[in-house]
Amino acid sequence: KESHPSGWLFSFPAKNIRFAYLFAMIHLTKDSTQDIYLTLTEKQTLTSPNYLFRFVNRETRVEVTFVLLFAADVSLYKDRYNKFSIDVNKYFGWADAGEWLYYVYEQTSQYNKDYTEATGLLEEGLMRLNNNESFSYIQHEVDNTYIIPS
Repeated sequence: KESHPSGWLFSFPAKNIRFAYLFAMIHLTKDSTQDIYLTLTEKQTLTSPNYLFRFVNRETRVEVTFVLLFAADVSLYKDRYNKFSIDVNKYFGWADAGEWLYYVYEQTSQYNKDYTEATGLLEEGLMRLNNNESFSYIQHEVDNTYIIPS
């Protein structure tokens, strides 16, 4: 398996490369607003759906759900990909860092957060939520004294 900085994961069987599958992983970091890219249009059946996002923590099973309106998709090429800007703290500021399963559903409602009432599942995958571990570099002044032997 080889990972790429963009989050795409390439998986190949040992020795004999007969097939490969692509798996997208979303990477989000707390204390930031980030763009995520998905391919929702290819499976949607509604003309202008709203998107129900559902995230499930793989360890604790805690769920986070929210709805983004069709207009929130800022992609210039919606037939190819969908682009959303996510304020990470708004949805995950309190949540545990780690791996989350994500599911994106289409629906007509702007408010429904029950995935069983959505029209259909468009995409699923993994999301990695990271803490913002910013650090500051501290430079220390060292007084060096050299003794020259005589």
